[in-house]
Amino acid sequence: MTAGLESSIRLGIMATQNNLHIPDDLLSAMHEVARADGRTPDELAADGLQRYLAHRKLEELGKYGCEQSRRLGFTEDDVPRLMAEPLPGSRGR
Repeated sequence: MTAGLESSIRLGIMATQNNLHIPDDLLSAMHEVARADGRTPDELAADGLQRYLAHRKLEELGKYGCEQSRRLGFTEDDVPRLMAEPLPGSRGR
């Protein structure tokens, strides 16, 4: 049983067996970092993918915000004023 599978079982997490192609140089670097950090390559890869997906979601949210501000006619010059104003319905908190 692999260390990654053992830790998944200890945590009560079911892992799905899957395969990814990772270039040799990247795979070698991943093994070195995982060993140095006391983690498995699977844990390191899952963490990296989770961070990438969170970053992507944040970028999408930023694009949405830019589109909305453009649609509403706000410019960068409006930001300090808007940040200082209480939100509607917040009773000046």
